Amino acid sequence: MKFKSNILCTIFLAIAHFSNAQALPKHWSLSDGDKVLNQGGIKITGLYNEDKIVQINLIFAEANYWTLLTSNYASKKDLMAKMVVDGVTYDSVGIRFKGQTSYGGGPGGGGGATSQKKSFNVSLDAFKKNPDKVKGYQTLNLNNSFQDASFMREVFYFHSIRPYAYSANCNFVHLYINGQDWGLYQNTQQLNGEFLKERFLSNNGTSWRADVPPGTVGGGGGGAQWGDGKAALNFLGEDTTLYQKNYTLNGNKTSKSWSNLVQMTKILNQTPLVDLENTLSQYMDIDRTLWHLASEIAFSDDDSYVYKGKMDYYVYQDAETGRFVPMEYDGNSVCLPNAATWSPFYNETKVNYPLMNRLFAVKSLRQRYIAHMKTILDEQFDATKSAALLDKYYNQIDSIVFKDPKKATTYAQFKPGVETLKKFVNDRRNSILNNAEFKAYAPPSIASADFYTNNEKDKNPTATEEVVIKAKVTAASGVNEVKLYFGTGLFGNFTTNAMLDNGTNGDEIANDGIFTSKIPAQKAGDWVRYYVAATAVNTANSVSYLPVGAEHSIFVYQVQSKANLLGDVVINEVLASNNKTVKDENDQSEDYIELYNRSNNSVDISNYVLTDNPANLTKWKFAAGTVLAANSYFIVWADEDSKDKTNHCNFKLSASGETLWLLNDKGVLQDSVTFGVQITDKSLSRIPNGTGNFVIKDPTFNISNELKVSNQDPIISPSAMRLVPNPANDFVQIILEGDSQQPILIFNSFGAMVENITFQNNIRVETTQYPSGIYFVKCGKWLQKLVITK
Repeated sequence: MKFKSNILCTIFLAIAHFSNAQALPKHWSLSDGDKVLNQGGIKITGLYNEDKIVQINLIFAEANYWTLLTSNYASKKDLMAKMVVDGVTYDSVGIRFKGQTSYGGGPGGGGGATSQKKSFNVSLDAFKKNPDKVKGYQTLNLNNSFQDASFMREVFYFHSIRPYAYSANCNFVHLYINGQDWGLYQNTQQLNGEFLKERFLSNNGTSWRADVPPGTVGGGGGGAQWGDGKAALNFLGEDTTLYQKNYTLNGNKTSKSWSNLVQMTKILNQTPLVDLENTLSQYMDIDRTLWHLASEIAFSDDDSYVYKGKMDYYVYQDAETGRFVPMEYDGNSVCLPNAATWSPFYNETKVNYPLMNRLFAVKSLRQRYIAHMKTILDEQFDATKSAALLDKYYNQIDSIVFKDPKKATTYAQFKPGVETLKKFVNDRRNSILNNAEFKAYAPPSIASADFYTNNEKDKNPTATEEVVIKAKVTAASGVNEVKLYFGTGLFGNFTTNAMLDNGTNGDEIANDGIFTSKIPAQKAGDWVRYYVAATAVNTANSVSYLPVGAEHSIFVYQVQSKANLLGDVVINEVLASNNKTVKDENDQSEDYIELYNRSNNSVDISNYVLTDNPANLTKWKFAAGTVLAANSYFIVWADEDSKDKTNHCNFKLSASGETLWLLNDKGVLQDSVTFGVQITDKSLSRIPNGTGNFVIKDPTFNISNELKVSNQDPIISPSAMRLVPNPANDFVQIILEGDSQQPILIFNSFGAMVENITFQNNIRVETTQYPSGIYFVKCGKWLQKLVITK
């Protein structure tokens, strides 16, 4: 019992450390050799994939469905229908008209109240408690391109600002109703819990739509009410009912939701400017807010916070940080030619727009905003890049718009739309860059900002090692200061350290243009994020960042995870978030645990135990007769599917982080690993193989962790692999194309290797000695399932 008590103590400490860990959101990704964490800007796949046009058919049982939809508009009551999406049928979905001006019509091509080109809201849960989702989504918005004869503005806008601001996924839909062509629509994501979960570490926060709640006197928020500041994060007083008349509360509601909103607006509007940045940063994600403002102003969005000031945006209080951040909601009225000359500091003089009026008045935040705006111009207002994207959209939708029988504008108005948008991009870029403040001062150049552990570049530290950040910075007018921003974990505020070039405090050579600072040692498994800011010697103290997308695009490294290496059989690799790396014999992408026998002798692991539960040290036992050959691997699929399967355990892995233990049949600890938040399709692997600490890297399923498996390296992997016949009986022909240095490996369904063949382009493998079942053939990056029958 003493041994068990010691293990439990270690386990409870590890679980306490990782109890607040979170899985990475879908919109976060790693780039640049896994050194940069991007919190947005991924290529969207699935339902909102821009490379395809989704076909949707709404089927109503009632012949008078249009009359019913019209009568339900004011009450927002759903009408039941069947929906077919790309050939897949969804029964009992709720359909209703949506929108305000886009419903009733108005100047610029709305078509008026009699137009049938209405926008639709689709709710799959309107009549079902647990409905099937459309590729992960249960609410769809089909928008009618109100005031947009080009049909492209909303898709183009959301695509362009998604790396910088919290904005919806969006693509094109060809809509049919009861089989009748209803033309082209924009398929725009709902800002609901699904939206939040893709972009934040959870969707447990609270959001408000800046709009008068339904049923409130004066509801709708339009006309002369625009710009009155009542829903633009102005401080209206301590009375929360004043806010409840001007904002619509969504999502998670707590007893403090309204008082938290009041407190934030008070800090934003009443804190002295000299203290505003430091004080407000505890209540608002200021950097994301500046990116949001830069996005709206860059694209001259007149359905926005910066124009209307009280509607067509959301504000969200993140549950993990407690900070508020605006979110983009509407995008059909962007890029209008008459708005191409908006000031880059639009509405900054108006007190009813405190996000501009207050933030732009703080010198450091103004320069941060200018730097962010320049990044957007560089990355999204490039004439060649934007023209290619717009041409792609035009070619996708041209024939559908031409035939669209319900469009509120004409095809003659549509055709020049793409060129009008291209002209806006060029005119807008020139207008902003010709602003006096954008022309006046050149910011510094930051060539690099690398991390070093014991003078070794890009080496992940252990829990006892500090990290040195070295940044190469130059400025024609001279470098005023360089700062290192760093934080532990994957969210929250940053600590700021001065970076020096004076030959002291870790700086190697004075005045060589390489500025240094240190990040203290952190806990095993922790992620550390950082970026560098440099200001120039000029009146404005113009600033640059590296990465240029900071703080949503930042450098990261992970402290090497703790490993207890005791026995011959060790936990060698863990993949806790498997999306497309490898599939099991059921064609499912399950997480896996790889064991490795690092000895030169076979080891009988019958009744060995894997567990992730401190209260259950016999959670999952290996089957009797399980023997691991010398220097071989064994795969355990962590999928809670252990019934009648000897290598599928009864628990799943947490991508948020946890601890795993391997015990022998006597209950003696053989190995353990504690890890933090994991990245999808990146494994936690021992380097050196079988003995080293764990690092995050590309998976090496069932082979040495030190073998390179890059998909881009033709020396490592063949260019293609085929198995003929498959299913096989007496033999299988393995046909490989290209050259490789990798062997051909064949594994049984338990993950045990049964063949290791030197690379040959075309080889016949006799399978008469193989029992019937599922096998896997691997060569380099290729892994294919082989079925053997008798």
